[in-house]
Amino acid sequence: MDQRISYSREEVIAAGSNWPTRGLLCHECGRYIPVFEDLSEEDEQRVRQRLQQNRFTAMKELRDATGCSLEWAKLWAHHEGKPTPPKEIKLCPYCGQPLRTPLAKQCRFCLRDWHEDNVIPLKDQP
Repeated sequence: MDQRISYSREEVIAAGSNWPTRGLLCHECGRYIPVFEDLSEEDEQRVRQRLQQNRFTAMKELRDATGCSLEWAKLWAHHEGKPTPPKEIKLCPYCGQPLRTPLAKQCRFCLRDWHEDNVIPLKDQP
């Protein structure tokens, strides 16, 4: 089994617009962010500089440098070449289900709200 995470230019071109099946896993979207073997440090630096100015120009630079599809370039540019780290998962103190964000004070499962000192079940609110 192939343990590499990077793609050669030939593999990138052969993959076309199919989503990458290896690379760096983004914990937020569940997609693999492609790693390009043939992307030189100089090219990557240029693409990253372009990202700060104009995402579309950066995607064109990346496509020119690697031969990747527009879909791969969008994916790479959106993530700036690196995956989003896993978020801290906070659980509801009443039912134990995951909350939507670490700062949430309302549960979508048991419908409790603890914004104030008193706990209010949302289904009982007028």
